[in-house]
Amino acid sequence: MTIVLASTDAGAQTENYDDGEPIALDQLIPESLISSGQHRVTAVRRFSEHFMTFDIESEAAGDQSVVSIPLAAVRVQEALTLSQAINQFRQENQRFTKEERGQISVRGDSAADIVASPLSTGAEVVGQFGRNVGRTLEEFGEFPGRRDNQTRPYEVDAGDPILASYRRSVAGQLNLDVYSTNPSVQRFLSAMARAREGGNTRAGITTVSISRQPEVSVAGGQVQERIRSSVLNEELGALFERNRKLLDQAGVATELAERFVEQPLLSPTHKSAITEYVAFMEGVGNRGALVEAALDARNEVEALSKVQVARMYAYYHSEFTPLRELVAAGHLALAINRDDALLVALPFDVLAWTPQSDRVFSALAEFAEEKGATSRVVLLTGIVTERADAALEERGFRAFQRFLFRR
Repeated sequence: MTIVLASTDAGAQTENYDDGEPIALDQLIPESLISSGQHRVTAVRRFSEHFMTFDIESEAAGDQSVVSIPLAAVRVQEALTLSQAINQFRQENQRFTKEERGQISVRGDSAADIVASPLSTGAEVVGQFGRNVGRTLEEFGEFPGRRDNQTRPYEVDAGDPILASYRRSVAGQLNLDVYSTNPSVQRFLSAMARAREGGNTRAGITTVSISRQPEVSVAGGQVQERIRSSVLNEELGALFERNRKLLDQAGVATELAERFVEQPLLSPTHKSAITEYVAFMEGVGNRGALVEAALDARNEVEALSKVQVARMYAYYHSEFTPLRELVAAGHLALAINRDDALLVALPFDVLAWTPQSDRVFSALAEFAEEKGATSRVVLLTGIVTERADAALEERGFRAFQRFLFRR
């Protein structure tokens, strides 16, 4: 089932909307992401109505600005990992080859330039959400920005299976995404792979100490482990075939699954993650709605948002009331649980109360009434403003903030 909700102007003349007031950093992300001995998030500012830009500073990794909570979490983890891994590699290997020095050139007394310029942060996307009066739910899930035409990261070393194998091995050792769009990660993995090829069999084999991950895991971490294992152990062809089979078993139409597997701007990791969450929700109807919603991802920020929505539904399905079916709704997917509650998972940093939010949730309330929903739930990766929370409550919605962060 697919729905497109018509917008409504009810209350548009009198609603008390948010005016973009500042939001404290500790409202958005946990302390472990804000600062450590190796990094600090120095500022947060609005990028658009529902998304924030985070400025991340690290003595080792340099400064970077990223859009969205999920990408900030990824970049912090990458910076912490690379800082420790590079320092240990330097200490254990006092003599580098000329090529390695070009890849890992020491900056000052500590870290390396390899993590100083993570270029693909998502901050380069431009534009704002449109404000057409006739906006519907389909437009509500749309991100500001443009299509990212950069070279796909997994094409690096694609012609050399031995180097590719070394890269996956190092990534697995350090719990890095071998298909990350962060150039710093890609340079490090390539440098370690070449070092191994040159005879340094222990390159990249090191101990990295990072505090417990701030996000919850699905099914006790079993789903994340399946994602990690398949991405690291399978070559691309085999990985994509695995995804096709899992989607077929989940009842996803062959044509839709093929479009998803071939989508050029979802990385293999993003595709595998969404596939595994879809497969995990066994017995839920219309799981293809999550696959369909992921097709329009244009860059890493959007790709991560699709993964987060799938994770939220999988986590809710596992830890709360099991889902009965998913509903395609443009850029998003809705869900209905076995108690007939309507769920809306939003990958927003901030759910602010705007004319757009007013129209969409008024229409969703009407939809819930028509379907006889017993209750209405909003799941958020980020937070809801006080105005939005009050307005949602008036329309019968209960919001769960920072749903994927540990309590």
